[in-house]
Amino acid sequence: MDIAIDNRHAELAAFHERINRFLVGALALLIMFTLKRHYSLAGADALRWILVPTARLTAWVSDAQPLWEAGVGFADYGRGIVIAPARAGVNFMIMAFGLAAFCGIGRLRRLAVLMAWLIVSLMAAYPTALGVNSLRIVVSMALYHQAGVYSAWITPGALHRLAGVWIYLGALGMFYAGVQPLLDRFAGRFDPSGRSTRAFRSPWLPVGWYLLGAVGVPAANLIFKAPLPAFGRHCLMVMAASLGLWGGVLLARYLIARYIEARPR
Repeated sequence: MDIAIDNRHAELAAFHERINRFLVGALALLIMFTLKRHYSLAGADALRWILVPTARLTAWVSDAQPLWEAGVGFADYGRGIVIAPARAGVNFMIMAFGLAAFCGIGRLRRLAVLMAWLIVSLMAAYPTALGVNSLRIVVSMALYHQAGVYSAWITPGALHRLAGVWIYLGALGMFYAGVQPLLDRFAGRFDPSGRSTRAFRSPWLPVGWYLLGAVGVPAANLIFKAPLPAFGRHCLMVMAASLGLWGGVLLARYLIARYIEARPR
């Protein structure tokens, strides 16, 4: 009798856990959709919350002096940069928030703790997006002044796209690596009985998440509007650059680990 009651309690607890994760997952998707919708419709004035700190951080780490232009954003034409809505970094912020949020959903089980983790994820994604986007802008400035590296095979557009993929994907991977110990401490303090789902600890999760945002979402938008010119080539390049970078990183990590294990002690 006691065993049956215990099983019933375990089943009920598991059911509540699934409901909590479903509700918080739906809320995380709603936040991501709201941010994406706001970003797709907003002009420069409505995006000052991310354009202003990005411009200030860019000026702080470089010799650029981007100035505000109403309806455009921040620009320093002498340095070849325009920090406009299209380069606000909101897409990366959405990716980082979603990745952190769903890692928490795979680990935590209590509703209040899951809700708190959503706030932590958003608070972590915002400054990360500012720093990464500022780095991307600084690299763009450096490439702008390196006309000698371009050729018929290496065009400015292709090199800038490749640099963007590697910076954003690399940053997302480091963000993911930083989230794991933070989540472990968070769970250990507020939800020590939570579960750890292996799928949310896969080394391929960051690249899969990045491709979902960088390729999957634009591809899904084709339902509502016609693709831009060379859209297919852009997607192939992003996928090749992402998989090449991540495969190389994992291979290097594997070889380093094997070398350390093989060293005489």
